[in-house]
Amino acid sequence: MSKNDESSKAGKPGPTLCKRLAPPLLFIVGLCLLVMCCYDAGYSALPPTEKRYAAAKESAERLKLDEKRSGLREPWENIAREFQSIYQNDPKWPNRPAALFRAAETLEELARRSFAREDMLNAVACYEQVAQRHADSRLADDALYCAARLRAAWLKDDKGALALIARMKRQYPDGDMLPQALTMEKGLRASADGKTSPEARKVAQPVQSKIDDTPPPPVAPALSAEELLRRYRAAKDRMAALRKDKVRSCQRQPWEELRDEFLTLQTARKHPVLGPASAFRAAVSQESLADCSHLSGEYRRAVELYLAVPDAYPKSALADDALLAAARIQAENLGNRNAASTLLARQIRDYPTGDMKEKAVALRNELNPPAVASLQKNLPAPRVSPPARGAARDARPEVQTLSWDSPGKNSVEIVLELSGPTTYGARLVKGKKNAPDKVLLEIDDASVVKDVRRGVTVRGSLLQAVRVRDGKKGPSLQFEFRDVRRYDIRSLRDPFRIVLSVASGNTPLPRRTEGPAYAEDEAAPPRHKLVRAGRTNLVSQLGLSVGRVVIDAGHGGRDPGTQHNNLTERAITLDVAMTLGRLLEDNGLEVVYTRTRDTTLSLSSRTEKANAARGDIFVSIHINASPSSSANGFETYFLDMASNPQAARVAALENARSDRRIGDLQDILADVMLSARQEESRKLAGDIQRLSIFRLKKRGFVVKNNGARSAPFHVLLGANMPAVLVELGYCTNPAEAGRLLQAKYRLALAEGIAEGILAYKNRLQKRRTAENALTGKGADAM
Repeated sequence: MSKNDESSKAGKPGPTLCKRLAPPLLFIVGLCLLVMCCYDAGYSALPPTEKRYAAAKESAERLKLDEKRSGLREPWENIAREFQSIYQNDPKWPNRPAALFRAAETLEELARRSFAREDMLNAVACYEQVAQRHADSRLADDALYCAARLRAAWLKDDKGALALIARMKRQYPDGDMLPQALTMEKGLRASADGKTSPEARKVAQPVQSKIDDTPPPPVAPALSAEELLRRYRAAKDRMAALRKDKVRSCQRQPWEELRDEFLTLQTARKHPVLGPASAFRAAVSQESLADCSHLSGEYRRAVELYLAVPDAYPKSALADDALLAAARIQAENLGNRNAASTLLARQIRDYPTGDMKEKAVALRNELNPPAVASLQKNLPAPRVSPPARGAARDARPEVQTLSWDSPGKNSVEIVLELSGPTTYGARLVKGKKNAPDKVLLEIDDASVVKDVRRGVTVRGSLLQAVRVRDGKKGPSLQFEFRDVRRYDIRSLRDPFRIVLSVASGNTPLPRRTEGPAYAEDEAAPPRHKLVRAGRTNLVSQLGLSVGRVVIDAGHGGRDPGTQHNNLTERAITLDVAMTLGRLLEDNGLEVVYTRTRDTTLSLSSRTEKANAARGDIFVSIHINASPSSSANGFETYFLDMASNPQAARVAALENARSDRRIGDLQDILADVMLSARQEESRKLAGDIQRLSIFRLKKRGFVVKNNGARSAPFHVLLGANMPAVLVELGYCTNPAEAGRLLQAKYRLALAEGIAEGILAYKNRLQKRRTAENALTGKGADAM
C-alpha cells in the first residue's frame, strides 16, 4: 500500500465512529421535530370558534351566580374581551353578530354593578355596533332596542333613545322588538309632556334575546296557595336580611332579584291578599335599588310599580300606601311636584277613609301651602298677590357659609358666601377698656342659614367670636376681634362673597387674593379702602377646568390610621373614595386613585402619583380623632399655615408618618404661599364643605359644620394642582363612628364631596346654577 492510500484511509472516519454518532444525532433531530410540532400546535390550533363561544357563554352564566366575583370589574371585562376576540378572529363564522351582542350584554352587566357612566356608554356603543355592522342580522333590532333602553334609563338621553326607536320603525317594521320599542316611545313622549301613562318608562326591563335561537323563558307556572305563601315568606325574610346587610344593601343585584321574585309571585297565581302584597313589595325593592343608584330611571320604574298596585288591586288596603309612596318619589326624588299633587289628589279622592289620608294631606299641604292658596283667592286682582311676595322672599340672598383664614396671629380674612348678590354696609366699633373691638356687617334683605346664625367662638386667632342678630333691613353680623387697627370690606363674584380683612398692630392687611373690589360701604373711612391690586386668578384667566380628579384614600396597608369604636380608618376611607370615584365618573370626570386596595403608601408618594397623572384637583380622604369623645363634625382643609390650634393638632397627627425633611417643607411652603393653587384650594375646600353639609342634611343626618380650614398637611405638599384634605368625622365620638359604619351615611358623604367638586368645576366654567350638576331636577347622577 502506498503512502497516499494510507493517508486517505486515515482521513476518513471509521465505521465504528459512525455507529457511535448515529443514535444521538437521530435523537436530536427527532427532538427538534417534536418541539416544532408542539410549537405549531400550541400557537395555531386554537379551540374552534363555536367551542370558544360556548365556553365564554358558560363563564358569563357562572359569573352571574357567583355572588362574590360578580361584584368585581375584572371578570366581566375579561369575558367581554373574549367575546370581542371571538368576533374579530373569525370573520367567516356565521354567528359573529351573536358574539358582539354577548360582549355588549357583558358590558351592560358590568355597568349595572359599577354604576359608572363610562361603562354604560361602552355597552351602548357595543349594541349600536351590532346594528351598524350587521343590519341584516336578526339581532339588529334587539341591539337597537337595548341601546335605546339604556340611553333612556341610564344615560338620561331621551332624545337619543327616541332616535334609535325611529330607526327601528324605519328599518325593522316587522321586527319582534318593535312592540316593546313603541311602548317605550309612548312612555318617553308622555314623560316629556309631564304626563303619566301605564306604559311610561318601562325601559328598565331586560330584552328577550334571540341570540343562539334561545327560546324565551317560559311563563311562570301556577303555584299552589301553599307554595305561593312559602315563597312569599322566604322573599320577605330575604328582604329583611338584606336591609340589615350593610354591604349588600347597596348592591344592585340582590334588589333586582327580590323585585323579580315578587313580580313572579304576583303573576303566578291570582290571590286577593298575596297578589297586591307581592306587587307592593316589588315596588319597595325597586325603590331601594333606586336609593342605591340615585338614577331617575330607577325611581320612575319604582313609581310605575307602585301605581300598578291601585290599578290592578283598587280595593286592596295597600292601594293608598302605594299612591302615597309614588307621590313621595315624584316630589322628593324626581322633582315633579305637579305629578305628586295629582297622585295625592287621586289618593284623597279614591280612599277618603284610608289610613294614609293624613299623611297624604300633610304632603299635599307641604307641596301647596293652603294659606297661600286662600290668600290668592281673597286678594283683588290688580294688587300684587302674596305668592309673588313670598316668591320674592324666597328669592332673597342667603348667607350659606362662613369661613376664615389667619395668615398670622395679627391678621385674619373672613369670607361670607351668599346664594346671590346684595348690598351691605360695615362699620368699626372700638371696644372700651377690656371689651373687644367689633366690626358690624349689615346685609340688606337676606337670610342666614342655621349653622351660621348660631355663631361661633374662636380661639388662637385675632378673630374671637361671630354673632348674628336680625336688624330692620336684614341680618347683622357682629365680628369681635382682640384688636383692630385697619380693616377692608369688599365683595367678589361667581359666587357672590363678602370678604372682610382685619389686621392689628403693625401687621398689614392680608393681601388680596383675587379680583377687583366692588361697591363698598360708603360709611367706612377712606383710609381703609384698598386699591385694585394683588395676585390675579391664574386658573380663571387661563380658562382652565376640571377633567381629571385624583382621589386619595388615606392610610392603608401597614398604616391602619385611627382606630376607635370598632372603626378602622383605612377601610372607611377606601370605601368612600371608591364610591366618590364612581359618582364623579358618572358625571363625566376622569378619576385616578392613589390606591384601590389595602396597600401601604407614603405621604409623599400620594402627591407624586397625582402629579404623574396630571390631575386637575387632588382630594385626600381621612377620619378624625380627638382626646375628647365629644368632638365631632365634618371639616375640609386646604394647604396653608394652621388657622387655629385645633387645625394644627389635626395636621400634626396626620403628618406624623411623613417622610419629608424640614428643608423640603420650607422650600415647598414658600412656593405654596406664592402660588395661585392656594387660593384655588381654598375655593375647592369651601365648595366641598358647604355642599357636603347640605347633602347630609338632605339625607336626614345632623352633622356639625366645622367649616373649611387651613393647615400644613404633608399629604398636600408638592401637589401641582388645587388640593384639599377631607376629615369625614370623628371616630372617637361613638355616635359619629356609628354613622360612619353605615353604608348610607358613607354614600351621603361621597355624594356631598362629589357635589362640591362639581360645583367647583362649574365655578371655573362660570356656570353657577340653582342646582348643581350632580343633583339635577331628576336627581339622576348617583
